[in-house]
Amino acid sequence: MIVLMDMARRTNLRINNFAGIVFGLCFGILLSSWFRKIILECTSSARGSCCLNYHVNININHLPVNIEKSLNQQTPAKTAGLDLNKYIDPSGKWFVLIGVITAKKFLDSRAVAAFETWASSVNGKVLFFSSEGSLTSYNIPVVSLKDVDDSYPPQKKSLEMLGYMYRNHYKNFEWFMRVDDDIFVKGDRLEKFLRSINSSRPHYIGQAGFGTKEEIGQLHLDTHDNYCMGGPGIVFSRETLRLVAPNIDDCLNNLLTTHEDVEVGRCVKKFAGIACTWAFEMQHLFYQNYKEYTGSFRTTLKDKAVRKALTLHSVKESRQQYRIQNYLHAVHIQDLQHKELQLQREITDMDQLFGMQQSKINQNKQGLMPSISKYIPENRHDVIAWEFISKSVVSHRNMNPRHSFLLPTKYALEDMIVQVLQMVNKNARQKGRTIDYKDLWYGYQRVNPLYGADYVLDLLLTYRKHKGRKLTVPVRRHTYLQQAFDEIDLIEDPFTSSLPHTDIKYNSPFLFRELGMGSNSESVNSNKLYETVHFILPLSGRLQIFQRFLSNYEDICLKTKEKSQLHVVLFNNETDTATVDKLIDMIGSYQKKYGGSNIEIIYADGPFARARALDLGASQCGPDSLLFFVDVDIVLSRDILTRLRLNTKQGVQVYYPIVFSQYDPEVICGGHTKNCHIDWQNFTGNMGYWRSFGYGIASMYGSDLKAVGGFDTTIQGWGKEDVDLYSKFSQSNITVFRSIDTGMVHAFHPVFCDSNLIDAQYQMCIGSKASSYGSVRQLANIIQKRPEIYNRKVKNDTSKKKR
Repeated sequence: MIVLMDMARRTNLRINNFAGIVFGLCFGILLSSWFRKIILECTSSARGSCCLNYHVNININHLPVNIEKSLNQQTPAKTAGLDLNKYIDPSGKWFVLIGVITAKKFLDSRAVAAFETWASSVNGKVLFFSSEGSLTSYNIPVVSLKDVDDSYPPQKKSLEMLGYMYRNHYKNFEWFMRVDDDIFVKGDRLEKFLRSINSSRPHYIGQAGFGTKEEIGQLHLDTHDNYCMGGPGIVFSRETLRLVAPNIDDCLNNLLTTHEDVEVGRCVKKFAGIACTWAFEMQHLFYQNYKEYTGSFRTTLKDKAVRKALTLHSVKESRQQYRIQNYLHAVHIQDLQHKELQLQREITDMDQLFGMQQSKINQNKQGLMPSISKYIPENRHDVIAWEFISKSVVSHRNMNPRHSFLLPTKYALEDMIVQVLQMVNKNARQKGRTIDYKDLWYGYQRVNPLYGADYVLDLLLTYRKHKGRKLTVPVRRHTYLQQAFDEIDLIEDPFTSSLPHTDIKYNSPFLFRELGMGSNSESVNSNKLYETVHFILPLSGRLQIFQRFLSNYEDICLKTKEKSQLHVVLFNNETDTATVDKLIDMIGSYQKKYGGSNIEIIYADGPFARARALDLGASQCGPDSLLFFVDVDIVLSRDILTRLRLNTKQGVQVYYPIVFSQYDPEVICGGHTKNCHIDWQNFTGNMGYWRSFGYGIASMYGSDLKAVGGFDTTIQGWGKEDVDLYSKFSQSNITVFRSIDTGMVHAFHPVFCDSNLIDAQYQMCIGSKASSYGSVRQLANIIQKRPEIYNRKVKNDTSKKKR
């Protein structure tokens, strides 16, 4: 009987253990799903921002936007700030009180930035200590210290602040901290650090300082004494404050130097009997940025020391406080996403163990382990090619195969390398070694639209051994990285979500429409939308092409009664008389139909010169006229008129659109052009390319053209005049706005390069002609189908060929 009961008890124990495992697994899956929903769901907070917005774009300050107030904003009245009795309940208990030393001139800038950024992460309260009679325009907690001014160094202000903390809040907090107003405090990391220390014992924590070489012996410090540097912040335990604060007057009456932090340290040493923490790690936790002379972490924000630090000093620019906060939020979200990815992979592993169908497992792309073979192409056209990266990027995607790193690619590589080193050095102290990044030797990159970005990198690293025999050697490591795409999230733009819906005929950029015009935005914007656009068109022959252009111009301007004028600069020396007469008759018919003021002919003598033609056409318009330099081969849509008007600002900005240039129809249609329809708004890679290096199409005001010196009319024939003018604008104070414009397409036409052109113009013409045949893939297919070319044997020919 006893044996049976014992067996039953064991069996029940096994069942209970198995049930516990199953319950724990199910509960873990449910908890991870709930945690993921809570973290990734965009919920409105007290400040009206959304955590996911930091992940979308960390360079934007995602603060509440009120467009109506921004247009007619008035400076609020100065007050003493928040009611301190309501801000800190005398009977309340908190973890840490941070006192920020500031001045009157920084209360509405640095103090506000600190209160709106890192102060919310502190498990406690933050007070801003300033001179007597300090007022602010914002609701921040300000303490005006009696009989204290804003003189520097702030010795009296700092010591009186400790006295205020002791008299008013000694029993409300466990820890007390003194910081400057140009610091960024990571409240969560600070709390985690202080939780490991006994606050009932005297502690004086910060980065130990001894003074500069020139100050050694002049600070009146003993041989083994130090002080906590004030810049990165100083932490006092409650016991330290109890011992020091009642003796503030004694410390003020016995100042030996002009250094505020030195005198605070001397006071703590005298009455608490302790020195600043000697630990070497303190210089990494209380971080002083010596790499940037002016501070603010503009170029060093992604350093590994920034992630480890509790405080960051100095941040002189208020705007940088928001940027640092956004960056840290983005890093935190990135870490959470990485944890989510790991959980998804664990779920996939469990699904495989439980025998779930492979098709259902593959539906969860987040759960797939990193692999180069996630995507298996079905044919050679589906193969995703790699780009080679080293000091530059060599890519088959661009007309210019070698180009410098684009900023997004550069930042992505830097972030991934930082993450790799963090994982490698995760247990560096226990292993007794660290590995530092030195340089990128070479690598490969590609983007898989379904799964993410793949990288194969050959890294130059430095191996440093700390335990045992110290060693520092250079090493190389081959690393495979995969940056997995996250699930699709729909996030409302915080800048436009609060805007009222307006039925405006043209959907212009809201920032320009609402903010760029000041208080009279409606009237100014209305005039801007209906400003006359002067089309200036050089022409020599090209009868059929010009007929297509006039028909296009009629559809978008004449029939719709848009405010526009067409100035045709006609060269007649190189064109036969019959063609010139037909061109004139064609223009005359449109003048009779729509009025002579809408279209005019400007006659030009001599050989065709585009620079002289555009200069002649611009001279017929006034300095306040909006000029649009266009070619006869361009096909336009009506919406380009709005973009010309909005993107061109007199005295401020000129517009250089990047147009789409079509390939040869013979190549596109495979030689069957009769039954082949070419959609001019099809912007795929086989239809054409974006003219990134073309500057002939431009929009500007006459006064701006004159201000930079106008066209160089000594340039004859085709090309170079546009590059010359673009360079003049680039070197001026006028902004060049350059962007892809889907409303302009350069229709294909055969290019004839006159051998009489100068070398620079001739090479530009040959380059343009070669790039217009077809895409690299199309040309490769043509060559592969011609064995006489594909399989030919190339002979070495050292003879020089004439063009």
